[in-house]
Amino acid sequence: MRTTIDLPDSLFHRAKLVAAQRRMSLKRLITESLESVLNASVPVPTRMVRPPIVLKTSHPIPALSNREIFAILDESDGGKLGRE
Repeated sequence: MRTTIDLPDSLFHRAKLVAAQRRMSLKRLITESLESVLNASVPVPTRMVRPPIVLKTSHPIPALSNREIFAILDESDGGKLGRE
């Protein structure tokens, strides 16, 4: 597949130099480099991690279950929201 990418000039010139030193084409250097990075073992998360919620407050924020959140919402809107 043919594609176009924009590289910083310094990176392009370094890549050309390395390719010439290794007596290979720039295309082959880039292809092998990408394959190396993509084939590297990257740990895959087994579950999603919830990012912490950071608020500017001096007291801790309690963790609420979905049931508790819906109860609060039901109280605040008089039961108009409903749930699916």
